[in-house]
Amino acid sequence: MLPFSMMQQGVPGTSRGGCGTATSVRRLILQAIVVVGCGLGVIVVGQRLCLVSTCGPEHHRDVDTPSHFTISNDSVAISPVTAEMSIQEAEEDIADTKCEPELFPSKYWTGQRLNQSAQVTNRQPGQAMFGTIAAQRDIWRHQHPNSCENQTFLVYVMLDWEVGIGATIHVTTAVLRVALETGRILVLYPTPNLSWVKGVFCEDYDTLDTCYFEPITSCSVYDIFGGKLEKLDDIPEIDLSGNVDQSHLTVLRAHPFMVANSWPGPIVMSVPDQFRKLLLMSGMPEYQWYHWWRAQAVAYIVRPNRRTLLELDSRRRLFFPHKAIDPGTISIHVRHGDKWMEDTLVDDEVHLRLAEELLEKFPDIAKRNIYLSTADPNSVQFFAKLTNWNVSWTNLSRVDDSTISPMDRANRIGWTEEFLNCLLDLGLAIECDAFVGMYSSNWNRLVDELRSTVRCKAHLPYVDVHQGWFISNYHW
Repeated sequence: MLPFSMMQQGVPGTSRGGCGTATSVRRLILQAIVVVGCGLGVIVVGQRLCLVSTCGPEHHRDVDTPSHFTISNDSVAISPVTAEMSIQEAEEDIADTKCEPELFPSKYWTGQRLNQSAQVTNRQPGQAMFGTIAAQRDIWRHQHPNSCENQTFLVYVMLDWEVGIGATIHVTTAVLRVALETGRILVLYPTPNLSWVKGVFCEDYDTLDTCYFEPITSCSVYDIFGGKLEKLDDIPEIDLSGNVDQSHLTVLRAHPFMVANSWPGPIVMSVPDQFRKLLLMSGMPEYQWYHWWRAQAVAYIVRPNRRTLLELDSRRRLFFPHKAIDPGTISIHVRHGDKWMEDTLVDDEVHLRLAEELLEKFPDIAKRNIYLSTADPNSVQFFAKLTNWNVSWTNLSRVDDSTISPMDRANRIGWTEEFLNCLLDLGLAIECDAFVGMYSSNWNRLVDELRSTVRCKAHLPYVDVHQGWFISNYHW
């Protein structure tokens, strides 16, 4: 089967794009809010403390149709082990089990495949961020009520001007925090002019969660308005000052400027109140809390639907043929392009030097294999010349202009093409076992957030090209 891009638009023109050893803490601190299904571990890389929960050896199991993967796109069924059970009810059954994919609600991007064509070769038991399973279940239950009647909602209108994929998703995580904290279900309002749904792949869809991802909620925007679409101007805007009582209003709206105007305030830099007790028990420094929340929210939002997974599988066969991400592969994402406008660009030599350091510091984890994700053809040429490393990358063509933005590339090749190519790169990167990245890049943060949650690799080493081994700035 040819990728959608080959059938409809021709070959795409471009692609896009610290925790060491664990000390097991096999004791339960499961009280009001608890970690379900995972023991606790402490991970230290340099001076960075990370609390993680163990995940089982079946995490990267390849099956034709996973038992918990419901084929129907409109289904919101949770896997049997988690169906309709409270944290307290589940505690006795799974508190001592490994953190396997089955412990997540259904349809998460855990690495299981729809078929055998794109195998993940792994591995050893992994570890996720502290509280990941509990957080994902809480978010899922909040967004999937038994009934959409007698609920309150927060309708979110995404920007319809050109913003990068990582930024688009991260702004949505801040709005999800507002929804959870105010007890409202987050619903994405149809935005047909949204750049990232402009293209043949999304021609019948008008939100990210209907085109690429699983629905963000089981309550559609049409459900909450009684079968019709309410005009945005008729929906009151949410008040975040705390001075206005809006509890009697069923539907409120939010927009990205609400988040942008609050930076670096509590909307962006904090976590929903319901997770504070959990994080207090974790021992995690408070400045890391919003990083933890953002990772949990990304894990929930970025759940490619079946149609997208099939497309990514086809693209992988075509643009990454006969290749696997071998154990010990180091993910390197080189972010050049227009990043110079907001940060200092980092040379390829620095990325390579840090990969060498990973090899030296973690010889049992990192091997001489690199998966390179970058839009810069010059970076591909640099790494392709290396003779003492096995370097792989997708064989998509790249624009011969290393200074343009992802949005410029999308304008050239098509917005849905760019989005799908990015997801292909992202999926390959989070299969790796060590990571060189740049936290000032929204895209790099997506890699770190997903590998630390749904891919259970929070215990594996990550080094930042600006901050090195001691990460303290998690950006917005």
